[in-house]
Amino acid sequence: MRQTTILRACAVVGAFLAFAVPTGCFAHHGGDVEWGDGPLGPITGTAKKFVFQFPHVYVEVDVTADGGAVPWTLVTRWTPTILREHGWSRDSIKPGDTLTVTYLPHVERPHIGQMVSIEINGQSLPLAF
Repeated sequence: MRQTTILRACAVVGAFLAFAVPTGCFAHHGGDVEWGDGPLGPITGTAKKFVFQFPHVYVEVDVTADGGAVPWTLVTRWTPTILREHGWSRDSIKPGDTLTVTYLPHVERPHIGQMVSIEINGQSLPLAF
């Protein structure tokens, strides 16, 4: 009787894990569906906010267009851990820095992009590795 209870409990936990893990793995990443086919830009703007945290690093930038500042959000495809290995840090971008970025455009939101290359005050930081 005890062995049957343990086997049932293992079966329930196993079934839960079999269905929970794939769902969790695919919930966040949609693949290449959300980004355009090729890079655009460069665009130049002023950094407003830099977020160096999981799951993806991003920066909010004001880009001057048509006589006014247009807010943009530019994300990296990498985690902070990977970027840190290639010279990035929490202090890589500060409010007020001038950024020049080429990016993959979001397919539905015109002022969101995935960074392909970036210069901060004229200095490049790596994004392709």
